[in-house]
Amino acid sequence: MFSHPAPEPVEPTGPSAAAPGEPALDGRWRAATAGWRPSSIRAAGPERVWAWVRHAWEALLAPPAAGDDDGAVVDEGAPGRSATGPGPRVDDLLAVAALLALQERFLAVAAGEPAPAEVPDPRRDGAALSDDEVLTVVRRTWEIDPAEAGADAFAAELSGFLQDHLDEQAEEVRERLLDRRGPTQLFAELWSLEHVDELEPAAEQDAAPPFPLSTDDIAWIVSGVPGPEKHTAWGWLTR
Repeated sequence: MFSHPAPEPVEPTGPSAAAPGEPALDGRWRAATAGWRPSSIRAAGPERVWAWVRHAWEALLAPPAAGDDDGAVVDEGAPGRSATGPGPRVDDLLAVAALLALQERFLAVAAGEPAPAEVPDPRRDGAALSDDEVLTVVRRTWEIDPAEAGADAFAAELSGFLQDHLDEQAEEVRERLLDRRGPTQLFAELWSLEHVDELEPAAEQDAAPPFPLSTDDIAWIVSGVPGPEKHTAWGWLTR
């Protein structure tokens, strides 16, 4: 149908490959992030951003706690996932894109800037996502006339549909992470992406992953160093 298939996934060698997480999920993580160099990472340390994205992605994969019926947003068996759909790799990739958009928007607001209105198309940054896979995803939400697929402007229209989908998904993951992590922990994690100076210095021999944050780090970020930027970012995150 299209002349631009997804690039062949490659073994990741950049910051995403070093993001620590559950070993059983390494294969899914590599498949979702291979070859991807997101333009939405604005923090000085991409390794820390990728570590947070994986940490948050695994939280979305985890079964909900007792009494929590929100369901995981990245689960091949989740409601609304068709057996003929693109599969868990595409769902994982889109969830990662939504998390990258969330951190970019938060950090912009925390810096006193407007939150970016547009979510970047992951394909522009090397994500392994074909036009056919995008079409399958957007058809979950919008009805698209198959005759339109041959139109000259359809590729741009499809990209716009994908960006709208990711915009909605970024809001969804924000709400679900607030439910699962609580606003205090989520705020501290996102704030720490560009404010590592507010974290306790790690001992040289301490090889612990950057996330989750310690309770002391969370408490210090939330209440130890006040400022109007934090008030604004807190209001945006918990709106």
